[in-house]
Amino acid sequence: MKEKRTKVIQIVVGTLIPIVYTIIYIPPDVTAGQIISAVIIFYVILYFAIRTLKYYKII
Repeated sequence: MKEKRTKVIQIVVGTLIPIVYTIIYIPPDVTAGQIISAVIIFYVILYFAIRTLKYYKII
């Protein structure tokens, strides 16, 4: 049980630190729409990259 709790804490901290770091370093003239578009495009590229790797049975 303690091992599972440790993993959950690691996942939470491992995701919060990059999110806070990214928010701090966003330039002031970037709009919310641009940020949302960039996140969506990032996930679409990531999705197709993973699909391609699975298609060629690399992962």
